[in-house]
Amino acid sequence: MSSDWRDIHLRNPGQTSLHLIPNKKKKKKFANLYLLIGSSLIIAGCSIKPVLKTDDRQYDSDGVWKQSNIRINEYVKVYDNNNHVKTCLDRAASKRYLYYIHRVFYKYKLPPELAHLPILESCFDKHADSGHARGMWQFTRATAGDYGLRVNLISDDRLNWKKATHSAARYLRKLGDMFNKNWELALAGYNGGPNYMERQMKSQGTRNFWKLKLRKETYEYVPKFLAMLKIARSKYPELYFQGAPRVWVSSS
Repeated sequence: MSSDWRDIHLRNPGQTSLHLIPNKKKKKKFANLYLLIGSSLIIAGCSIKPVLKTDDRQYDSDGVWKQSNIRINEYVKVYDNNNHVKTCLDRAASKRYLYYIHRVFYKYKLPPELAHLPILESCFDKHADSGHARGMWQFTRATAGDYGLRVNLISDDRLNWKKATHSAARYLRKLGDMFNKNWELALAGYNGGPNYMERQMKSQGTRNFWKLKLRKETYEYVPKFLAMLKIARSKYPELYFQGAPRVWVSSS
Protein backbone atom coordinates (compact mmCIF):
# COMPACT_ATOMS: atom_id res chain seq x y z
CA MET A 1 0.00 0.00 0.00
CA SER A 2 1.49 3.42 -0.98
CA SER A 3 2.07 6.41 1.21
CA ASP A 4 -1.01 8.02 -0.30
CA TRP A 5 -3.08 5.65 1.69
CA ARG A 6 -3.53 5.84 5.42
CA ASP A 7 -2.39 2.74 7.18
CA ILE A 8 -5.38 2.79 9.44
CA HIS A 9 -7.96 0.04 9.75
CA LEU A 10 -11.30 0.42 11.39
CA ARG A 11 -13.09 -2.50 12.75
CA ASN A 12 -16.84 -2.55 12.48
CA PRO A 13 -18.96 -4.61 14.73
CA GLY A 14 -18.91 -7.42 12.19
CA GLN A 15 -15.11 -7.50 12.37
CA THR A 16 -14.89 -6.47 8.68
CA SER A 17 -11.69 -4.60 7.66
CA LEU A 18 -12.31 -1.32 5.88
CA HIS A 19 -9.46 0.48 4.07
CA LEU A 20 -9.73 4.21 4.00
CA ILE A 21 -9.95 5.88 0.52
CA PRO A 22 -6.92 7.81 -0.83
CA ASN A 23 -6.27 11.26 0.35
CA LYS A 24 -8.62 13.36 -1.82
CA LYS A 25 -6.35 16.40 -1.94
CA LYS A 26 -3.39 14.40 -3.22
CA LYS A 27 -5.57 12.56 -5.71
CA LYS A 28 -6.81 15.87 -7.12
CA LYS A 29 -3.23 17.17 -7.27
CA PHE A 30 -2.03 14.22 -9.33
CA ALA A 31 -5.09 14.41 -11.60
CA ASN A 32 -4.30 18.04 -12.39
CA LEU A 33 -0.65 17.13 -13.05
CA TYR A 34 -1.63 14.37 -15.50
CA LEU A 35 -4.02 16.74 -17.25
CA LEU A 36 -1.26 19.35 -17.62
CA ILE A 37 1.20 16.80 -19.04
CA GLY A 38 -1.40 15.45 -21.47
CA SER A 39 -2.28 18.93 -22.69
CA SER A 40 1.40 19.76 -23.21
CA LEU A 41 1.93 16.61 -25.29
CA ILE A 42 -1.09 17.38 -27.47
CA ILE A 43 0.09 20.95 -28.09
CA ALA A 44 3.61 19.78 -28.87
CA GLY A 45 2.30 17.14 -31.25
CA CYS A 46 0.29 19.71 -33.16
CA SER A 47 3.20 22.13 -33.43
CA ILE A 48 5.74 19.61 -34.72
CA LYS A 49 5.55 18.98 -38.45
CA PRO A 50 5.40 15.31 -39.36
CA VAL A 51 8.50 13.86 -40.95
CA LEU A 52 7.59 12.86 -44.48
CA LYS A 53 9.30 9.95 -46.09
CA THR A 54 10.80 11.17 -49.34
CA ASP A 55 12.01 9.18 -52.29
CA ASP A 56 15.41 10.13 -53.65
CA ARG A 57 14.01 9.68 -57.14
CA GLN A 58 13.23 13.34 -57.63
CA TYR A 59 13.55 14.39 -61.23
CA ASP A 60 13.51 17.71 -63.03
CA SER A 61 10.08 17.65 -64.69
CA ASP A 62 10.25 21.09 -66.31
CA GLY A 63 13.95 21.30 -67.09
CA VAL A 64 15.75 19.27 -69.69
CA TRP A 65 12.77 17.12 -70.67
CA LYS A 66 10.35 19.94 -71.43
CA GLN A 67 12.63 22.64 -72.72
CA SER A 68 12.14 24.31 -76.09
CA ASN A 69 14.52 25.95 -78.50
CA ILE A 70 14.96 26.36 -82.24
CA ARG A 71 16.80 23.05 -82.69
CA ILE A 72 14.21 21.06 -80.75
CA ASN A 73 11.25 22.76 -82.40
CA GLU A 74 12.69 21.99 -85.82
CA TYR A 75 12.31 18.27 -85.09
CA VAL A 76 8.97 18.72 -83.34
CA LYS A 77 7.62 19.87 -86.70
CA VAL A 78 9.17 16.85 -88.43
CA TYR A 79 7.74 14.25 -86.05
CA ASP A 80 4.41 16.03 -85.82
CA ASN A 81 3.99 15.48 -89.57
CA ASN A 82 4.85 11.78 -89.68
CA ASN A 83 3.88 8.64 -87.76
CA HIS A 84 7.31 7.62 -86.54
CA VAL A 85 6.66 8.23 -82.83
CA LYS A 86 3.26 6.53 -82.92
CA THR A 87 4.66 3.53 -84.80
CA CYS A 88 7.36 3.06 -82.18
CA LEU A 89 4.98 3.48 -79.23
CA ASP A 90 2.48 1.08 -80.80
CA ARG A 91 5.22 -1.53 -81.14
CA ALA A 92 6.26 -1.00 -77.51
CA ALA A 93 2.64 -1.34 -76.39
CA SER A 94 1.97 -4.50 -78.37
CA LYS A 95 5.00 -6.21 -76.81
CA ARG A 96 4.63 -4.52 -73.40
CA TYR A 97 8.26 -3.42 -73.58
CA LEU A 98 7.82 -0.24 -71.57
CA TYR A 99 6.26 -2.05 -68.61
CA TYR A 100 9.53 -3.91 -68.15
CA ILE A 101 11.85 -1.03 -69.05
CA HIS A 102 10.20 1.34 -66.59
CA ARG A 103 10.62 -1.14 -63.75
CA VAL A 104 14.29 -1.64 -64.56
CA PHE A 105 14.98 2.09 -64.86
CA TYR A 106 13.15 2.74 -61.59
CA LYS A 107 15.46 0.21 -59.93
CA TYR A 108 18.50 2.08 -61.27
CA LYS A 109 17.04 5.46 -60.22
CA LEU A 110 17.01 6.83 -63.74
CA PRO A 111 14.65 9.52 -65.06
CA PRO A 112 11.62 7.74 -66.55
CA GLU A 113 11.93 9.74 -69.76
CA LEU A 114 15.02 7.71 -70.62
CA ALA A 115 12.88 4.59 -70.90
CA HIS A 116 11.71 5.98 -74.23
CA LEU A 117 15.18 6.25 -75.73
CA PRO A 118 14.54 3.24 -78.03
CA ILE A 119 12.10 5.45 -79.96
CA LEU A 120 15.20 7.14 -81.32
CA GLU A 121 17.64 4.22 -81.20
CA SER A 122 15.63 1.43 -82.80
CA CYS A 123 11.92 2.28 -82.80
CA PHE A 124 11.64 -0.51 -80.19
CA ASP A 125 12.85 -3.11 -82.67
CA LYS A 126 14.77 -5.74 -80.68
CA HIS A 127 16.36 -7.04 -83.88
CA ALA A 128 17.49 -3.64 -85.16
CA ASP A 129 20.89 -3.67 -86.89
CA SER A 130 22.57 -0.48 -88.04
CA GLY A 131 25.74 -2.22 -89.20
CA HIS A 132 27.90 -1.15 -86.27
CA ALA A 133 25.34 -1.55 -83.48
CA ARG A 134 22.53 -4.02 -82.78
CA GLY A 135 19.42 -4.54 -80.70
CA MET A 136 16.78 -2.34 -79.15
CA TRP A 137 19.42 -0.26 -77.35
CA GLN A 138 21.89 -0.27 -80.26
CA PHE A 139 24.99 -1.44 -78.42
CA THR A 140 28.26 -1.64 -80.29
CA ARG A 141 30.26 -4.81 -79.76
CA ALA A 142 32.79 -3.03 -77.52
CA THR A 143 30.22 -1.30 -75.29
CA ALA A 144 28.17 -4.49 -75.06
CA GLY A 145 31.19 -6.32 -73.64
CA ASP A 146 31.82 -3.54 -71.13
CA TYR A 147 28.29 -3.91 -69.74
CA GLY A 148 27.98 -7.66 -69.52
CA LEU A 149 26.53 -8.61 -72.89
CA ARG A 150 28.16 -11.56 -74.64
CA VAL A 151 28.73 -11.25 -78.37
CA ASN A 152 30.21 -14.20 -80.24
CA LEU A 153 29.61 -16.44 -83.26
CA ILE A 154 26.99 -18.47 -81.40
CA SER A 155 24.94 -15.82 -79.63
CA ASP A 156 24.53 -12.07 -79.35
CA ASP A 157 23.07 -10.77 -76.10
CA ARG A 158 22.41 -7.41 -77.71
CA LEU A 159 19.38 -9.06 -79.29
CA ASN A 160 18.08 -10.19 -75.89
CA TRP A 161 16.12 -7.06 -75.12
CA LYS A 162 15.69 -7.79 -71.39
CA LYS A 163 19.40 -8.34 -70.81
CA ALA A 164 20.20 -5.35 -72.98
CA THR A 165 17.78 -3.20 -70.98
CA HIS A 166 19.70 -3.87 -67.76
CA SER A 167 22.97 -3.09 -69.54
CA ALA A 168 21.50 0.12 -70.96
CA ALA A 169 20.35 1.15 -67.49
CA ARG A 170 23.83 0.59 -66.05
CA TYR A 171 25.42 2.49 -68.92
CA LEU A 172 23.01 5.43 -68.62
CA ARG A 173 23.49 5.60 -64.87
CA LYS A 174 27.26 5.70 -65.36
CA LEU A 175 26.90 8.44 -67.96
CA GLY A 176 24.64 10.38 -65.60
CA ASP A 177 27.30 10.17 -62.90
CA MET A 178 30.11 11.09 -65.28
CA PHE A 179 28.30 14.21 -66.47
CA ASN A 180 26.91 15.18 -63.07
CA LYS A 181 23.29 14.43 -64.02
CA ASN A 182 23.46 16.72 -67.03
CA TRP A 183 21.25 14.47 -69.16
CA GLU A 184 21.84 16.38 -72.39
CA LEU A 185 25.55 15.61 -72.13
CA ALA A 186 24.84 12.06 -70.93
CA LEU A 187 22.58 11.40 -73.92
CA ALA A 188 25.17 12.84 -76.28
CA GLY A 189 27.68 10.54 -74.60
CA TYR A 190 25.40 7.56 -75.22
CA ASN A 191 25.48 8.35 -78.91
CA GLY A 192 29.00 9.67 -79.47
CA GLY A 193 30.81 8.06 -76.56
CA PRO A 194 31.77 9.64 -73.23
CA ASN A 195 35.42 10.05 -74.19
CA TYR A 196 34.48 11.95 -77.33
CA MET A 197 32.24 14.27 -75.29
CA GLU A 198 34.92 14.88 -72.68
CA ARG A 199 37.41 15.85 -75.37
CA GLN A 200 34.97 18.23 -77.01
CA MET A 201 34.01 19.91 -73.76
CA LYS A 202 37.66 20.37 -72.81
CA SER A 203 38.74 21.70 -76.19
CA GLN A 204 35.74 24.04 -76.55
CA GLY A 205 35.73 25.15 -72.92
CA THR A 206 32.04 24.59 -72.19
CA ARG A 207 29.76 22.00 -70.60
CA ASN A 208 26.66 23.50 -72.21
CA PHE A 209 25.45 20.96 -74.76
CA TRP A 210 23.69 23.63 -76.82
CA LYS A 211 26.95 25.55 -77.30
CA LEU A 212 29.06 22.56 -78.32
CA LYS A 213 30.04 21.98 -81.94
CA LEU A 214 29.76 18.23 -82.45
CA ARG A 215 29.69 15.80 -85.34
CA LYS A 216 26.33 15.77 -87.09
CA GLU A 217 24.79 12.62 -85.58
CA THR A 218 25.60 13.58 -81.99
CA TYR A 219 24.68 17.23 -82.61
CA GLU A 220 21.20 16.15 -83.71
CA TYR A 221 20.74 13.29 -81.22
CA VAL A 222 19.55 15.24 -78.17
CA PRO A 223 17.14 17.66 -79.92
CA LYS A 224 15.66 14.74 -81.83
CA PHE A 225 14.98 12.77 -78.66
CA LEU A 226 13.51 15.75 -76.80
CA ALA A 227 11.28 16.48 -79.79
CA MET A 228 10.08 12.86 -79.82
CA LEU A 229 9.20 13.10 -76.14
CA LYS A 230 7.17 16.25 -76.78
CA ILE A 231 5.20 14.57 -79.55
CA ALA A 232 4.69 11.42 -77.47
CA ARG A 233 3.35 13.38 -74.50
CA SER A 234 1.12 15.72 -76.46
CA LYS A 235 -0.29 13.45 -79.19
CA TYR A 236 -0.15 9.96 -77.68
CA PRO A 237 -0.38 10.36 -73.88
CA GLU A 238 -1.85 6.93 -73.18
CA LEU A 239 0.89 5.24 -75.19
CA TYR A 240 3.54 7.45 -73.62
CA PHE A 241 2.55 6.61 -70.03
CA GLN A 242 2.24 2.88 -70.53
CA GLY A 243 3.82 0.98 -67.67
CA ALA A 244 4.91 4.10 -65.80
CA PRO A 245 3.03 5.01 -62.58
CA ARG A 246 1.87 8.61 -62.89
CA VAL A 247 3.11 9.35 -59.37
CA TRP A 248 6.58 8.43 -60.55
CA VAL A 249 6.71 9.83 -64.07
CA SER A 250 8.02 13.34 -63.70
CA SER A 251 6.42 14.56 -66.91
CA SER A 252 2.86 13.62 -65.94
